Amino acid sequence: MRIGMVTACYKPVVNGVTRMVTLYKQQLEALGHEVIVFTLGEPDPAGEEPGVVRSPAVSLGDTGYYWSMRYTRAAQALLQEMEIIHCHHLYMGVEMAHRYGRCPIVYTNHTRYDLYMGTYIPLPQPAADALMRQVWPDFTDLADVVIVPSESVRRVMLDFGVTRPMVVIENGVDLRPFHQVSKPLCKTELGVPDSAVLFIYVGRLAEEKNLHLLLEQFAIAQGIVPEIWLMLVGSGPLTAGLKQLAVELDIASQVSFTGAIIYENLPGYLAAADAFVTASVSEVHPLTVIEAMATGLPVIASASPGIVDTVTHGDSGLLINQPEGGLAAAIVAMALDVSRRQQMGCRAQVSSQRFDISQTIKRTAQLYAQLQRTRPDLKREKEHGRWARQRNKLQPHLDQMIRLIKPPERLGTGPLRKLFELAPEKEEVHE
Repeated sequence: MRIGMVTACYKPVVNGVTRMVTLYKQQLEALGHEVIVFTLGEPDPAGEEPGVVRSPAVSLGDTGYYWSMRYTRAAQALLQEMEIIHCHHLYMGVEMAHRYGRCPIVYTNHTRYDLYMGTYIPLPQPAADALMRQVWPDFTDLADVVIVPSESVRRVMLDFGVTRPMVVIENGVDLRPFHQVSKPLCKTELGVPDSAVLFIYVGRLAEEKNLHLLLEQFAIAQGIVPEIWLMLVGSGPLTAGLKQLAVELDIASQVSFTGAIIYENLPGYLAAADAFVTASVSEVHPLTVIEAMATGLPVIASASPGIVDTVTHGDSGLLINQPEGGLAAAIVAMALDVSRRQQMGCRAQVSSQRFDISQTIKRTAQLYAQLQRTRPDLKREKEHGRWARQRNKLQPHLDQMIRLIKPPERLGTGPLRKLFELAPEKEEVHE
């Protein structure tokens, strides 16, 4: 089967969606399928890996994502040859697949777009929710089926008006490097005292991750348990600001910033830690949490959709309903009770086995086969690949989002707005 993976970002970094697409590609190719990744942005300086087709696009500042009005003609023609198209981004994914593809389209929802939009667009959360009640249903309607990684996220999307058929298939991870860490690091190798209780966070240092709250709560906990330490693994636009906040909170000596690391080294960093901690509520089923559990770490996190389907409170970690105050209390509790921490870590590792990537791929391949048999794409009112891009009902949503994206300049509003100003009223239809 020829499968097209559509994503707005595909770079060799510690990025959840990129890792997910890479795993899908590797696993499906091992089963004998041909997988081609369609993505956006500048060519990889080291050269594109086989099976990656990249179209030019404008970078959205330092968000890690790109925006373009179209694929290259070569990419358009190749996308028409796919037998299944699997999209991993909403805005720069499903619409492109619907425009050019001629086969069933699957969309996996990786993000709480309602919370993400409320973070990056200067709107009150109720207004962001109102916008998403228009955008989410309209864009997902361009797919034939929506994969959600947890039941709680399915309920969120239903509440926002999504009507497409939804299937719950949990995100998967290659557990082997985490269950058996080949090169574990010790705390002293990372500049952390061997006697410290080390809490670790892995991910982008970005606004939607709620890292300011994490540092503030860690500072409260450190005032109670002086021997705790926090390590932030990853990079992003908030790096400098978070380092300054650590200084202001007088915890800089016990907060480490590693910057971006090679993904193959991640199990070693996790093996050095005592617990994983995150304050983010925007993810739907974060791979970093699964990877930490697979390494044998208990998890401290907000009780948000996706997380509650992964971590069992009191068994494999501690889930907090009120992060302000509750997060600090959980850190203190985890630091002081060594026996309970170790027991939770053991149970977390056992629990992680249900997220093996082989299970995810098995269920996804079964869904592909079902779509090939039933061909819901041929029963649509507007068939895929025979749709001229005009100022249709989606365009007002796109225009509204562009008007709302204002400073900070990291979002690249100038080039992004120019793209829309130069966009043609109508695009050629390839029959």
